[in-house]
This record gives sequence, structure tokens and C-alpha cells, in this order.
Amino acid sequence: MTEDNIMNIVDMSPDIAKLIIDHLDGVVITDPQGRYVYVNEAWSEMMGGIRLEDIKGKFVRDMIPETKIDFVLQSKKPVTGHVVISKGPTKTELFSTYIPIIKDGELVAGFIHVIIRGMKGAVDFSSKVNSMLNQIEYYQEELRKIRGAKYSIDNIIGNSLEIKQMKDIIINAARSNSTVLIEGETGSGKELVAHSIHDLSMRSSGPFVKVNCAAIPIELLESEFFGYDDGAFTGAKKGGKEGRFEMANGGSLFFDEINQMPLVLQPKLLRALQEREIERVGGRGSIPINVRIIAASNVPLDKMVKEDKFRSDLFYRLNVIKIVIPPLRKRKEDIPLIVDNLLDKLNFELGMSVPSISDEAKSKLMEYNWPGNIRELQNVVERAMNMSWGEALEWKHFSDYFENKKLHKYSKIEQNTGFLIKDMKEKLEKETIIKALSSCKNNKTQAANILGISRTLLYKKMEKYDIYKG
Repeated sequence: MTEDNIMNIVDMSPDIAKLIIDHLDGVVITDPQGRYVYVNEAWSEMMGGIRLEDIKGKFVRDMIPETKIDFVLQSKKPVTGHVVISKGPTKTELFSTYIPIIKDGELVAGFIHVIIRGMKGAVDFSSKVNSMLNQIEYYQEELRKIRGAKYSIDNIIGNSLEIKQMKDIIINAARSNSTVLIEGETGSGKELVAHSIHDLSMRSSGPFVKVNCAAIPIELLESEFFGYDDGAFTGAKKGGKEGRFEMANGGSLFFDEINQMPLVLQPKLLRALQEREIERVGGRGSIPINVRIIAASNVPLDKMVKEDKFRSDLFYRLNVIKIVIPPLRKRKEDIPLIVDNLLDKLNFELGMSVPSISDEAKSKLMEYNWPGNIRELQNVVERAMNMSWGEALEWKHFSDYFENKKLHKYSKIEQNTGFLIKDMKEKLEKETIIKALSSCKNNKTQAANILGISRTLLYKKMEKYDIYKG
């Protein structure tokens, strides 16, 4: 193979090709057997003045035993960043790339290019790459803030058993792309759970798009979900419009209050979930989608199915991973932590500096059942802060809110535990089942044997206490 043959491999003038190669920092071209065919001036300089005529036709491995060119020619796979030592008076590390040159399916040459000369160059290059990666990470984080989840699992406050178990389910749910159904009373934090799942998932850098099924007029729901094409209906935006599915592509789509979705639209949603494609209103073709669905309901969907208010096939498609958020009245021991967190949050949002809340006030707040859950608690704390004028919060700042509301007076035992005897028994039973499952690595048969109950009864109790164990 001659020098002209090598230059003619590229689809340009041989003179231009040679000019380009001579401007690169150290270049070697070999024949298919790994023998020198061409070296440029830069390479000769690195090797202490060795000229092409001195080595032409010789094997590269005889000159540089640590070379990777033979491996590359045999495997037909490139190698990047391999280090060899120069042969000049100053021994220098040469970071080289080896590329097999293939034309019409046939190996015709080998190409060696010194990409970095010396350790200082490698360090400088590494610093630049790290700087670029840091910038990319920064911009990804900024994009996540704009398009992604606003909250993380750290925003879910509480140390109760119920909250710890729920966090475990959230972490497990984030590891997959399966559909998640979140059920919980109004104000219990369903949106917070949905954000946390997205934030922990592999889709966290993608968009997090929310749809409130109760806030959009029925006649607009279909176009909001699936978008529409140009001229789909009177008043349609010129050029059409993306729906929420397309907006969420590559990320997560959160259907809040999905129990409010009209029955007539449910078959189209079911098809989108099953086929992973949608059709715009007025469109003529299908659009593939890559979206993770998270749905939330403030009433049990299985109850709605029994009442023929929700399609059973859509319910089963949504109910892959189910997360039930415990109401605040069932985890009152978390109220002191939640109140402290709300105080910090509201001080920042309202520009206040209320220093603290008394233990008496926290204890009194635990005597109320909180039908509005954390949302109601936040409103009450904010109300008290506006009454305190910067003072530490005392019960006097809260008491008027509860004048016409029932506070539950507990016995001494109840004050220490926060539970009635029946509640205490159920909590102990739930903790025992969870520990048994954990000790058996979630083997239901072994756990049932340890507990001295049948496998069927174990499943019933797991369902009763909303225990999720794989």
C-alpha cells in the first residue's frame, strides 16, 4: 500500500488530506498488518527524529511493544486514551487513539493519533472535561427546577411507622416505570408524594407535568390531554397544540384527582397507557409517547368501580403500585416535627421571624383530628403566626380557632402514646407483621409460619394495614 493509496481512502484531494494529517499532533498510518506506511513530522519529532524512511514497512510493535494497533486491526474496534512513552531524549507520555480504517467492509489501514502529549496536557484536558461536566450538571439541575419536581422525599416530614413505610414504597416505586396510584384524603400530601417519586427516578431530568382533572372543563379535557391538530375545531390555535402527554414525553405525567375524570374519556386514557401512543384531536396518525403515569385520588377508586363511577379496566391499569397516604389523625406523633418544619417554611415565605412554638401548643394541636390534614394544619399555623406579631407561638395564638371544634381529651396512657387501646393493638400487630416480613426477606410463607397464621390471613392483614412488601 503506497502513500497515495492511503491518501485516496478519504474522499478529497490527496494533497488536502495530507495537509490535514500533517497539521495533527502525531499521526501514524499502517497497513492492515500493522506495518508503518506513513508518519507525520510531529510524530517524528516526538520519537527523537525517527524518519519515515527509517521505519517504513516495519511492524509498529517492533518499535513500540506497548502499542494497541494489532488489537485494533484484529478486532476492528477503536481504542481511545492508551498511553505509550515517546522515544525521544525526553520521555513523554503520549495518549493515543487507534482507529481501524474500513472501506466497503474491508480493513484497509490503521490510524494512530496522539491526542494528548504529556501528563500536564492530560491534567489540563481532565480539568476542562470536569469543568464542562460541572456546567452540564448545573444546567441539568436548573432545568430540573424549571421543568421537574418541586419537592423531594426530604419534604415529607415525620418519623412515624406509617411515614417510614410510605417512604420505602416511594423509593421502590421510583426504581421502575410502572404506573403508580396514590390514594389519600384531601390535604394529606398526594402531590408531594408524586413529586418525590419523579425526583428519585431515572426520569428526574425530564419534565414533570401535572394535570388536575377537576380543574379543567369537561369539554376541554381531551384536547388538554392529547393536544389537537391545526383546524381540529373552531377556535383551534393555528398550527395545533401539544397535549400534556407530549409535554411530559421522557418524564412523568401526574393526574391529580383522577377520580374526577369523566367516564367518556377514560377509554382513551386506557388506550394511551396500553399502547404507549396517542392521537391528537383532529389528527390522522398516532404519536408514540414515553411517559410514566402517576395518578392520585382522594377517594378509593375500587369503591368507585363498584359504584360504576370508574372503569374497572382503567383502575387495574393504574393500580400497579399503590401508595396510601395515612391521614394526619393516624400519625399525630408527627405533628411536633411538622409544625416546626412549617414554622421555618412560613417564616421564609412570609418574611417573618417567629422564633418557636411552645410544647403546650404542640401538645394541644395533637388533640385535634385534623379533617383537612396537613393543609389545614399549615393554615392554622400561618394564622397563629399572623396573630403573634413575631412572638413565640403559644396556645393563646391558636385557641380561638378551636373554640367551636372538638378537641379529644386523652387519658394519661393516651397522652403518652397518642392512641386508644384498639389503636395500640393494631399498631403493634402491624409492626410485628412488617418485622416478620423483613426477617424473611418478604417470603410470605415463612412470615406466616413465624407469626403462626395462615398465608391467606397474612395477606388479609397486609391489605388491612396497607403493608407493601414486593
